[in-house]
Amino acid sequence: MLLIIGVIIGFVMGLTGAGGALVAIPLFMQFLDMTLKEASIYSLLAVIIASLSNFYYQRKNASLSLAFTFVVFSALGSFLSWPYKSLLPDFGIAMMLALIALYSLWSVWVPRKKTEEENQGQVKGIKTITIGLTLGVLTTFTGLGGGVLMLPILLSMYRLPQNIAVATSLVVVGLSSLASFVIQVSKGGGAQFETSFFALILGIVITSYLLKLLMARISTKTSDNLRKVVFTIVVALSLAKIF
Repeated sequence: MLLIIGVIIGFVMGLTGAGGALVAIPLFMQFLDMTLKEASIYSLLAVIIASLSNFYYQRKNASLSLAFTFVVFSALGSFLSWPYKSLLPDFGIAMMLALIALYSLWSVWVPRKKTEEENQGQVKGIKTITIGLTLGVLTTFTGLGGGVLMLPILLSMYRLPQNIAVATSLVVVGLSSLASFVIQVSKGGGAQFETSFFALILGIVITSYLLKLLMARISTKTSDNLRKVVFTIVVALSLAKIF
């Protein structure tokens, strides 16, 4: 089952740059009998592996300077918000997941009216810092890697082409999730791992490689449409399970 979950997560993350935790959380709850809070911690491990392994094959498309700025402030947001996670009820986490997911769907499907070049000067440093801090808080509270927030922001606010947005989202999600995971475990998050989790990692890594071969054989328009459809299905099914 962990191998199958890994395959699903690897496919979704590689294709959309997001949604890994939205897949992992309900699957962990359903098949591993975890609570929502437990699943939110373990999902970060899956997201870290999936995002960084997929990023390796898409690294040439990423905007690394922008990504690292997000990651630094995301780590700060995770550190500052961790003490308050225990105060948030499961229903509060579920509502946060729902709001983020719905915003993401809107941003992914709404057509962009301006090009990247027309908007480069409009994105201010304070906006990037604010988004990074928010990303860290949400990653810690919900277990989302941040891709469902990051991808639509890169598309709608930063006006990046979809392939660049996906690659940039992958590196941001991977490193910000790693920071949040380390902080939570070091603070007594309670994560315990068995050797069976290597099956999860194996499923993710194999799928990342196979997806790279698939994407090289289809057109940009087809891949963009496929990303939108898969992202929408993931959000719908995940929210149905969480609620």
